[in-house]
Amino acid sequence: MMKPAGSPPTAAGSIPPLRVVLAGAAAADAAAGIEEAAGRLAALVGVCSLPPLVAASDEGRGGTTSDCPDTDVNVLMTELSGRSGSWIVPLLQDPGRFQPWGGRWSELLGAWRQPTVLLIEAHQADGGLPAGCTALMQRCGVPLLGLIQWGGRFDHEARRRDGLPWLGVLAQDEAADDCADLVLNLSRRWSQIAAEAI
Repeated sequence: MMKPAGSPPTAAGSIPPLRVVLAGAAAADAAAGIEEAAGRLAALVGVCSLPPLVAASDEGRGGTTSDCPDTDVNVLMTELSGRSGSWIVPLLQDPGRFQPWGGRWSELLGAWRQPTVLLIEAHQADGGLPAGCTALMQRCGVPLLGLIQWGGRFDHEARRRDGLPWLGVLAQDEAADDCADLVLNLSRRWSQIAAEAI
């Protein structure tokens, strides 16, 4: 798998625009939810929500990636990293599933050092999926900003006990509880990731 040549240096003391991939655990079963969550999160933090991240040859082929070579996904990542401004893009495919183009999205995100947030549905929060997905991202070298619970009641005590990098809860209902903690935690984590990249 090809790796990028490297990002241009960032001026000391400045924080680059927020450019994040939102990936979901078991994404194939919740693609619509990931798109909705990406739009909600983008609106919450005041950035642009981009169309879903898919392999370059998916378009016009009925969604198949069977003929998508490794270079196509690297072209896709080149185009994504070249976008200006701040953005959030949803990844509709399971980041840990082996893809027909010859790799996993987790590996590609790690190779490109693409900051990523994991979306965990409320009913998944107490199981092993959050820990497993976090370990996968870390193993692949993905700059993981943290985990966001999608809907439901956020159990602060349980999330502290599990020791995972939870950012907070993103309400599915626009009239639901304030997401101020999520925005603050995401901003802090982004600043940390950006500082490490300088």
